[in-house]
Amino acid sequence: MSRSEARNRKSQFSLHRLESLTDGIYAIAMTLLVLSLPMPQIDGGSTDSDIINHFSDITELFGTYALSFLLLGNFWIIQLKIFKYIKASSIPHLWANLAGLLVVCLIPFSSSLMGYHNHTFSANLFFHLNIFLISAFFVVQCKVLLMNPSTIADQFDKSAIRRVILINLILPMVSILGIGISFISPQWSTVVYLAVPFLTLLLKNRIHVSSKKIDHEN
Repeated sequence: MSRSEARNRKSQFSLHRLESLTDGIYAIAMTLLVLSLPMPQIDGGSTDSDIINHFSDITELFGTYALSFLLLGNFWIIQLKIFKYIKASSIPHLWANLAGLLVVCLIPFSSSLMGYHNHTFSANLFFHLNIFLISAFFVVQCKVLLMNPSTIADQFDKSAIRRVILINLILPMVSILGIGISFISPQWSTVVYLAVPFLTLLLKNRIHVSSKKIDHEN
C-alpha cells in the first residue's frame, strides 16, 4: 500500500454513526412538525361544532404540516440514496452533511412560520430558502465525493455522481421559482413543490435514454 493510499484510509470514516445521526435528526424534525398544530382553546365545555370549527380554522396549517413532512421524507430518501454511493466518509463530507442537517433542523420553525403567516412574503421566503439550502447541501455532498474519488463506492464512478448532482438540482431550482411566485402570490408559492416528482421522473428518463444512446454508440 502506498503512502497516499494509507493517508486516504486514515482520513476516511465509517458511515454507520453518520447514518444514525442523520436518521435521528430527520425523525426528530418530522415529529416536531406536529407541534405547529394547535389544540382548540375552548372555555368551558366543548361541542362537536367547536371541534369541527377548529379543524376548519387550521386547514392551512394542516396543509403546511403535510407539505413539510413530505419534503422532509423526500430529503431523507435523497440522503439514503447518496449514502448508497459512498463507501466511507471524510472530514469534508462530514462537515457538508452536518451543514445540511443544520438547516434540516430549521424546517419545523420555517414550516410553523409559514403556516401562521402564509399570506406574507417574508414567511414564504424563509421557508423556500430553507428548502433551497437543504437541497443545495446535497449537491455539495456530491461535489465533495468528486473531489475525493476514493470514498466513492466501488460499483460507481464519477459519472454516476454527476448524474446524481443533475437530478438534485431540481429542488433548488423549484425553490427559487417558489421565491419568485412569493412576490406575486405568497399563499400559492408552495404549490410549485407538487411538480418535483414529475420533473424528477422526466429528468431520470432523459438521463436513462441518453446513457443507453451513449452505450449503444460505444
